[in-house]
Amino acid sequence: MVGRRQIREQAAIALLSAASIAGRIVLDPIPGMQPTTVIIMVTAMAMGLRQAVLIAVISTWISNLQLGHGVWTFFQMLGWSVVAAAGFFYGKTKWSQNLFVSAAVAGLMGILYGIVVSLNGLLFTRRIIAYYIAGLSHDLTHAAGNVAMYLFFGERLMKILRKYGEAYSERK
Repeated sequence: MVGRRQIREQAAIALLSAASIAGRIVLDPIPGMQPTTVIIMVTAMAMGLRQAVLIAVISTWISNLQLGHGVWTFFQMLGWSVVAAAGFFYGKTKWSQNLFVSAAVAGLMGILYGIVVSLNGLLFTRRIIAYYIAGLSHDLTHAAGNVAMYLFFGERLMKILRKYGEAYSERK
């Protein structure tokens, strides 16, 4: 039987996924601007790795119904799952309490995500470094967008999710 704690957690994951999906679709015309990376990073820091990976998979699959599926979908899921893992471990450091350091880390998460997604180039070419460099400008705009979004809503989302965790999690 599903308990109240599980239902609340599923609702939180659904809401964060919906925000990520809507943000990806609405901000798609603006290069590099998508809240998904920041939402996943903050979720991993505040709620845990499992929840962040669920959001990564759900957000990618559902938003790509609108944006387009392809071989890259798997690599996007993998990339955001790597962001979730990195965010989870970063959240355990003392630096995660600093707004500007965390914003910089969010920018680095955009680069990390881009590196993982670029691995799909191995399916088409052996010149993976040239393939990655060709997309580097997009990764840099993604990094800049992540910094801006973390400064705009990252810390507020972190406070909300930590309050949620204190109120409903068994890890108090």
